[in-house]
Amino acid sequence: MNVSRRTFLVGGTSAMAAFLAGCGGGNGAAEDVATEETTDGTGAYEVTFGATVTDAGQYVDRMIVDFGDGTIDGIDNDTFTVTMTSTVDYGEAKGEPYAYYDATAPLEVVKTEVDGGKATIYFNQAQAPTLTWLAEGRNYPAVLGFTVEQAGELTLKTKDGRELPITGEYTSSATSYKDLECPEVSAFEDVQDEINYQLHKGTNDKLIVWFHGNGEGDFPVKDTNNNIAQILANRGGAAWVTEAQEVFGDAYVMAFQAPNMWYFAVKDNLLEPCYKEIQKVISDNGINPDEVYLSGCSAGGFMSTRMVIAYPDLFKAAMINCPALDAANARSESEDACPTDEDLLKLKDAKTAIWLVQGETDSSVDPELCSKRIWNLITEGTKVTDQHFDGDQGIASGFTTYETDDGRYKLSLYETFELAEVEGISGEKRQGGKIKCAEDYNQDGEYEEVMYNDHWSWIYTLRNNPQAADGTHIWEWALNA
Repeated sequence: MNVSRRTFLVGGTSAMAAFLAGCGGGNGAAEDVATEETTDGTGAYEVTFGATVTDAGQYVDRMIVDFGDGTIDGIDNDTFTVTMTSTVDYGEAKGEPYAYYDATAPLEVVKTEVDGGKATIYFNQAQAPTLTWLAEGRNYPAVLGFTVEQAGELTLKTKDGRELPITGEYTSSATSYKDLECPEVSAFEDVQDEINYQLHKGTNDKLIVWFHGNGEGDFPVKDTNNNIAQILANRGGAAWVTEAQEVFGDAYVMAFQAPNMWYFAVKDNLLEPCYKEIQKVISDNGINPDEVYLSGCSAGGFMSTRMVIAYPDLFKAAMINCPALDAANARSESEDACPTDEDLLKLKDAKTAIWLVQGETDSSVDPELCSKRIWNLITEGTKVTDQHFDGDQGIASGFTTYETDDGRYKLSLYETFELAEVEGISGEKRQGGKIKCAEDYNQDGEYEEVMYNDHWSWIYTLRNNPQAADGTHIWEWALNA
């Protein structure tokens, strides 16, 4: 049978208007869609898009079409062809197509689900990012556009027994990432303060504080106040409001955004405002001051280290990932950003238990000058034991955990692969490579091995993978520290 192919551009006021989108604190528009009643299958059918924050950042991974009352028939993985455009929205390339994204390739449909008149079309989670990486060295939300092409005929079986061919247009009321479905992002609310942060209002008396890496900061003098890249760029915010709830319960979560870079912590006095804002959340929400936890990665690992030094009685436990101590002075153009040995030895006087995580190699920051440096100082003169763990499904790299007898300090170093010479922050030559992880980006319930840059060791902490010799994982350790 010959079938016709019709193309509808989503979200415009005419057949050629583009739908601008992203994904964030949506209001669940797909759950309550107004669909024009028709008698012949023509009309306007609402289309919404959803996304998930993955280990590699937030990606558009589903489209929801609501055809109204009745049952839709004929939808499979080949029914719709969806393409997405990504336009840079800040900096020297503003208004240009995102150079690292192929807008001509249709999104790969990996499965479809139909529930009555509602169809959900799922895409490969590794294809359609909602962020752009700017020449200015930051992740920043893109302006997205979607084109939906329908091939073949669809039939809506109405409640009164009619079978209507679907020939209507597709529309959407969404205009930005804030309008679309993303449960991890909608779990937070935007708080504008001296240091902006995203806040998840939990239901218990615990608080988790997260400091992002350098790519998720704002621009000098908080130029954009976007306060969202730290949630969208990786699971640094998302993990604490999803899987971590099984351990910490529904804890409060603060995910700060640097007004520029955390490397300016000393130079621009970023420590005290963060401390005061943490204290305000504690006071306003009945948080137990003995149940405040800390984690950060890269530049945020540096900031986490600085916070424990400055406020030794604030945090119960700190899960510090690839702390970028060796980058601090160069990036801040100062001589006192990086903690001295004397500064780091103050960590031993803090009430905070510390678990450090990094790759055995790290292409961005040198383990010898970062996690290993901290470890060697805080455990000097103390008995240390080690235990090796093989990689497992879901998290593929093996690792070795070093720990003090009292369990107060731990260091997990992950195996790295495909090693090659890299150039460090100061121009030194050393080894760098990749870490192994496993992802279900095709949403079929089966993990597949994925290799990432060996700097991305925070993935392991955000998956609760680091483990001690007695079998305790990092989140449970923090809770019981």
